[in-house]
Amino acid sequence: MLIEFSGEHSGSVVMFGKAATAMLKMMGLSGNSEGAISAPDVPVALEKLESALSNLPEEEPDAEDEDGEREISLRTRAIPLIKILKENVAGSGYVTWKPQ
Repeated sequence: MLIEFSGEHSGSVVMFGKAATAMLKMMGLSGNSEGAISAPDVPVALEKLESALSNLPEEEPDAEDEDGEREISLRTRAIPLIKILKENVAGSGYVTWKPQ
C-alpha cells in the first residue's frame, strides 16, 4: 500500500505504507491509512517526529537488505514529510494523508 501526504501550503509525497505508518505513530497519531493533522497540531506533530527520529539507533550509511539492495533509512524517508510539515507550520496549514 502507498500513502500520500499533502499539505494546505505544500506539495505532496507518496510513501510506502510501512514507513508512513511508522512516521504517523512517531507523531503520536493512530497510524490509520487516512486522516489529517489540523493546522494548530502540525507544529507538535513535527516536533514529535523529529524527536523520535533523532532517538533511532544510528544505521550504516551503506547498509544492504537481505537481497543485497541498498536499504533506505527511516530518517532519509522522513525528509520529504518533514519538509511538508515545516512548510505548513510556516503557513499555518493542515496536513492530510490518504491511501493511493
